[in-house]
Amino acid sequence: MNNFLYIFWASVTGVINVPLVLCQQLRLTEQNSFKVLQFADLHEGEGPDSWGPETDERTESFLSRAINLEKPDLVVFSGDQITGLNVETNATDYYQRLSDLVDPTPHTMILGNHDAEPYSGNGDQSDPGALTTRSDLIAFDSSQPNSYTAVGPPELSPAISTYIVDVLSPSSSEVSLQIIHLDSGGGGMSEIILPNQVAWLESELEKRREKNGRPVPSIVFIHIPFSEIETSKENGSECFGVELDGVTPTDSDGGLFSLLSNYTEIKSVFSGHDHCNSFCCKLPTLSLCFGRHSSFGGYSCEKQAKEIGARVIDVQVKGEEVEINTWIRMYSGNVIEEHG
Repeated sequence: MNNFLYIFWASVTGVINVPLVLCQQLRLTEQNSFKVLQFADLHEGEGPDSWGPETDERTESFLSRAINLEKPDLVVFSGDQITGLNVETNATDYYQRLSDLVDPTPHTMILGNHDAEPYSGNGDQSDPGALTTRSDLIAFDSSQPNSYTAVGPPELSPAISTYIVDVLSPSSSEVSLQIIHLDSGGGGMSEIILPNQVAWLESELEKRREKNGRPVPSIVFIHIPFSEIETSKENGSECFGVELDGVTPTDSDGGLFSLLSNYTEIKSVFSGHDHCNSFCCKLPTLSLCFGRHSSFGGYSCEKQAKEIGARVIDVQVKGEEVEINTWIRMYSGNVIEEHG
């Protein structure tokens, strides 16, 4: 049984370099559980010559405390790690800091609409032009010793943070949980789900059903939310949590929500993007959830959404079924919105 996974760094020129990391594969605990801590919308790099560094330090202090309190099996950075508008040449420095901060806890990353947006005055948010491209950022993070981030298939570029991470059973090579990472665009591309992303995911899910002999329970992380989380609440779905922001979906989801709804292994989808929302809704076939704004950077909120926090997702695997409990670990250390 191979307990390790080789991670390679593919350069943006397509040349595959020597292996940089030998990662132990992710596994369920002996209790068949797996805990994920979602850090959403960190927006590091703002105000670099004034208030920004102190703000980033305050954010990073909270991230460290949340990890110490929750002791997750995986940290997921769910997009907008940086505000590219304010970061010209040192984008990977911030990614390095975040990787070092969570080490030795394993982590993954997806891109948001700000990570690779052009530096101030060099173009609109969705234009190419950032000196550190979307591919550069994901390739860099995938090279880190504690990273399970993967460079997505080249045919999906520029939606390059599209990949699946397997979690094995406690003591065998059986895949017990799939963590699907999807790229919702923005910051160097339009805020859309490309049709070839949806086709790729459908093909992957079918291949994995055949390989594993069954549908493997799966959770999904994507930066920009689906519009269905808003319409489901309006239609009377069971929802809980804080809603003090609008829901700002992609310009087109390319049929992704329909695809996810039709695959029984997809249990929950977690997003970010709208900082003042941290609510979840249970739909007939899956649940949709916002994370919690985890930073003092980016736009802030009022009332009960003002305090930053991080969503915790505790997955208990029972064969082809899972029990998912989720809550918010707040900056104060308190726990809110606990729900199963």
